[in-house]
Amino acid sequence: MVEVMAMADQPLRLSDMAHQLDIPKSAAHRILGTLIDNGWARQNSESECYDLTLRMALIGQRQLRRLETVDLRQPILDDLAQRTKELVRLTTVQNGTLVWIGSSRGRRSGLVYEPDMNEKIIPFATANGKAWLAGMPREQALRIAIEAGLGHEEIGTAKAIGTIEALAKELDMTSRRGYGLAHEEAEAGVGAMAVPIRVRGAIVGTMSVAAPLTRFSEERIAEVLPLLRAAADNMSIAWDAV
Repeated sequence: MVEVMAMADQPLRLSDMAHQLDIPKSAAHRILGTLIDNGWARQNSESECYDLTLRMALIGQRQLRRLETVDLRQPILDDLAQRTKELVRLTTVQNGTLVWIGSSRGRRSGLVYEPDMNEKIIPFATANGKAWLAGMPREQALRIAIEAGLGHEEIGTAKAIGTIEALAKELDMTSRRGYGLAHEEAEAGVGAMAVPIRVRGAIVGTMSVAAPLTRFSEERIAEVLPLLRAAADNMSIAWDAV
């Protein structure tokens, strides 16, 4: 309920919040009553709509001072890296392509994957690239992939997608499941999963978890995916605040 009100552009009606949360209006009314009683929400006497009080903003500012951070994106990366013990990376869409803008390494010993953050992101051979391409019109995605070298053997590994037909099929699958996957297509021995970062419906970047294939089984993917998706939701909020 707090998130719904915080993300809204204007005060909301009881029925709108109940609909968004998929709960009965009576349940939504009880929750709002508790929030109002504790100083977190208020109701406009004229419109009868609800919104948050300054309490949320004041506590948020205090937390920011405690964390001594201006950019909220890095703590999200660090938290996910600590939870997964793997490399977490963040991209942004810039001039019609993806570029790396942040990372956090969750493992300090053993088999550690730590790539060059200056390397180009191959859109058709990386989890980040697939998550990005899958969210745009297919014709545009294929054009970007072709311009990036789709079909050229020297780009990516031997396992990289090499045809328009294969990429279109992969993007359809990526769109259905909601995340991109890559198994040593850009780099040998490395697997990755990625999800898009959306702000007001538009994809502004992607967020990924990468690991050596020895730690990238289907079971491990299923275990990490909910953590990645939750972090991406938080990243969307932090991104909009930057």
